[in-house]
Amino acid sequence: MRNASLTLLILVIVAVGFYALTRQNIRVIQPLVVAIPTQVEPSDSTNSWKRLLQGGVGEWSTPLPTVAIPVQPFVVPTLEVDSEGQERPIPLPPDEIGIRPTDPVGVAITLTPVLVTPTPLNVALDETGQEILLAYTEQPLSFSTPSWQPPLLIPPISRDPQGRDHYWFSRPVDSNATNFGLFYYTYGADGPDQDNPWRVHRGIDMPNPIGESVRAVGSGQVIWAADSLRVESKKTFQNSPSYGNVVVIQHDFGYDGQALYTLYAHLSAVLITRNQYVERGDVIGLVGSSGRVGEPHVHFEVRVGENAFGSTYNPLLWMVPYVGHGVIAGSLTDELGAPLADHEVTLRKWESNQIEDTTTTYVFGTTASTVNSDPRWNENFVFADVPEGRYEVVATLNSTRLSTIVEVVEGLTNFVELTGQLAATPLASTDLPNNSPAN
Repeated sequence: MRNASLTLLILVIVAVGFYALTRQNIRVIQPLVVAIPTQVEPSDSTNSWKRLLQGGVGEWSTPLPTVAIPVQPFVVPTLEVDSEGQERPIPLPPDEIGIRPTDPVGVAITLTPVLVTPTPLNVALDETGQEILLAYTEQPLSFSTPSWQPPLLIPPISRDPQGRDHYWFSRPVDSNATNFGLFYYTYGADGPDQDNPWRVHRGIDMPNPIGESVRAVGSGQVIWAADSLRVESKKTFQNSPSYGNVVVIQHDFGYDGQALYTLYAHLSAVLITRNQYVERGDVIGLVGSSGRVGEPHVHFEVRVGENAFGSTYNPLLWMVPYVGHGVIAGSLTDELGAPLADHEVTLRKWESNQIEDTTTTYVFGTTASTVNSDPRWNENFVFADVPEGRYEVVATLNSTRLSTIVEVVEGLTNFVELTGQLAATPLASTDLPNNSPAN
């Protein structure tokens, strides 16, 4: 009996303890209250951004900028007219042509382009005393609205494994203008008309409007910066009036131990002086039509060894190509290896068979003023600024089609050779002395 009472007491104590522990851990759940959103009235706070702007963000703030709207239509500037009714050029202030006030200005700059009427052919003497023919450009050097060209590789570069390349120079005209040579009157060519040949070209022409900037393609010292007829040291520049206003730079780097020179002709203004040192990219003049020309352009030459007519080389093998582009140099020769002059060569895309470019082989002369093949490549034609890819180079000789395939690589001269056989042309009987038969 006593044991039963003790057991009951223990059970009561456990039940009371369990109840107390459970009640202490019970969480009272509060009733859920749902708030319904209401429309907020616009604030009238003084910190409103509209009020800050209207008030100028404080009395010590900077006023908001305003731009005056022109009310008069733009009027193209014209030249002043003198007492005889003739237009005359007006010199531009230095700050309007992008040069420092201390930089010299060689000649007056016209605001309105004036094309020079070509003058008749003339004859002058070269440095050896021989007569040379001076011709003007008969075909207009047409230019369209300037457009951006691809960016240039950075000079100097020489990626040929045998070290034959020498792309030391940039280009004399910016990429937003025409900075490539005319395809129909390139280096060594005598023009597009076979029946009326021009003077053999010792450089390349880049047609642009009058006033386009002309820049030094490399660093060096200016050794000529004047009219081509300006007398210095009792002699004229090359005895040639055809160049017009001309700049010549002797560069402070060379090639194979020989001096390098670049020439820029037909300028409307010369913006540097003789003996001045220039860096690559410095503005040295403005495109013009001075000298014997048709429409305005800059004539650009590269001379190696000496500053002479007979020391020119193809500028397309000295100016860096565009990014993603290469150059094709080649030789077209007869079966004896002699170069063939004034023959057309065509460049076709391999995949589409579309014509990419056309050029002609050099016309080599017999005087001191002849053009030259590159001492490394010995080429007689060049295609410049060719996009990377595979191409076919084609020439036709005596009804025989000559062709070769070339893979163009960026920044590299890609060389090709074409060799054909010349057909013998028998002399007519009237061409033989005393009408005797040929032996």
